[in-house]
Amino acid sequence: MISVIVPIYNVEEYLPTCINSILNQTYKNIEILLIDDGSTDKSGEICDEYAKQDNRCIVIHQSNKGISEARNTGLNHVTGNYISFVDGDDYIHPQMLETLYEALQKGDYDFSMVTFKQIWKYCKEDFPTIAIQNNNILITKTLTLMAGLYTINNMLQWSELNFQVVWNKLYKKEFIKDLRFKQTGSEDTEFNNRVYLRTNLAILINIPLYYWVQRQSSISHQPVNKNYIDRANSYLLCLHEIPIKEKKHRAFCLEKLYKITINIRYHSQNTQWYDYAIKQTQIIKQQSIKEFIRNKYISLSKRMGLLLFLYIPITYNCFMYINELIYKLKK
Repeated sequence: MISVIVPIYNVEEYLPTCINSILNQTYKNIEILLIDDGSTDKSGEICDEYAKQDNRCIVIHQSNKGISEARNTGLNHVTGNYISFVDGDDYIHPQMLETLYEALQKGDYDFSMVTFKQIWKYCKEDFPTIAIQNNNILITKTLTLMAGLYTINNMLQWSELNFQVVWNKLYKKEFIKDLRFKQTGSEDTEFNNRVYLRTNLAILINIPLYYWVQRQSSISHQPVNKNYIDRANSYLLCLHEIPIKEKKHRAFCLEKLYKITINIRYHSQNTQWYDYAIKQTQIIKQQSIKEFIRNKYISLSKRMGLLLFLYIPITYNCFMYINELIYKLKK
């Protein structure tokens, strides 16, 4: 059985499409854990109606605790041998779970992964019949996964989001049964950081089967706020989780940590959150700057460039201004 965990909060407009896409999977041996995280719209009622119609739907109502705790509630109640995640405002290709499951049966893999497609509105034409071809498959280990997670030397040229998110994967329950999500600015990245560190082998399929619906009210489209700034803290947490001896893995994380920190400080200018961003920047420097300077797996040019941006903010302001100007001229 595959357990599909769906965290839900005020997504009544999108929820039926999401649930229907899971119920209509070609792989039928599933349970769907619908975690209503204190919704104030009709999302909870919609979940209850689906549970009446199909006993594969299991509804759990709880007070609003955030997406991490909603997923943890699901993890505490799964009964399947495999675990997948789908966000309540997204939907999936009818063959996604079957594709992920069949890929896992090809060898001793800890998890399988497909790619995703950004969608601005639901479209049935997005459902071509697919078949796994050998040229679409990559067997990979921790080093490649960590490089993808932090967008360093990504030989696949896949978006880093494919490696960061949890919703395009199928994990063996035994592999992640002791893991839970933490309340951070980038909970998916932090979770997968721990997953990848313990991965022996994973199988990746380069076929977009998850449909990530874009909406202005979603968390990923929010303006600068505390959660936006706390993304840097997530990467600092990831760094602390990587063993000291794993210098390459720590280099990947360090480089991303400093890029994120510099970028967050830049975008926080002229907002009420600027002082908070500066405070977090100081904490990150105190806890990691010596290692960043000394890590030989980060090229000298990148270390020098990022240190210049970090200590002389006006240089990054100029860099961003020039890049934005080039972008406008190209348009």
